[in-house]
Amino acid sequence: MNKNIGKNIKILREKKGLGLVEAAEAIGISKSYLSKLERGLQDPSMKKLDIIADFFSVDRSYFFTDLDNIEHFSEEEKQLAFEKDLSIENLRKNYNITLDGKEVSDDEINVMLEVLKAYRKSKGSSDTD
Repeated sequence: MNKNIGKNIKILREKKGLGLVEAAEAIGISKSYLSKLERGLQDPSMKKLDIIADFFSVDRSYFFTDLDNIEHFSEEEKQLAFEKDLSIENLRKNYNITLDGKEVSDDEINVMLEVLKAYRKSKGSSDTD
């Protein structure tokens, strides 16, 4: 059992201000199943995990990450790390990506995306391309 999965589902659910019943109904799973997931008593299938990731608008890799390891990230950096749409257009539209006060170039974004994809793959997300 991967304890991070349930812990991270619960964090997202609580950030959205949803109770167990509300979240389970919105995701399309039973309350008892969601409770088992959150308590680490059961691991979801990859198909169910993708459904949950879609509901919370995060990449699947989010659930395999020990969030304590990225506690020094800002909320915006965390959001970007688990963004589902990694197109340059989406990143430019939704994020102000700068380094030392200068706008990051498309080439730099591509390098960043390759590193992020490798990270996600290491955390269990294989659908990064």
